Amino acid sequence: FLGGEIIHSFALALLIGVVIGTYSSIYVASSMILALGISKEDLLPSEKEEKEMDARP
Repeated sequence: FLGGEIIHSFALALLIGVVIGTYSSIYVASSMILALGISKEDLLPSEKEEKEMDARP
């Protein structure tokens, strides 16, 4: 399942690290966004930027 008997422990540790790292990144980033007071509108591009991008060749 995880690559054979020789690297089973390494693959398991790597899998656990990826899961914990992803979980940590999501919850740390979301709490930082709340603490900084960033809203959904701040993350969306403005209409001016969209028009400039459309005008580019």
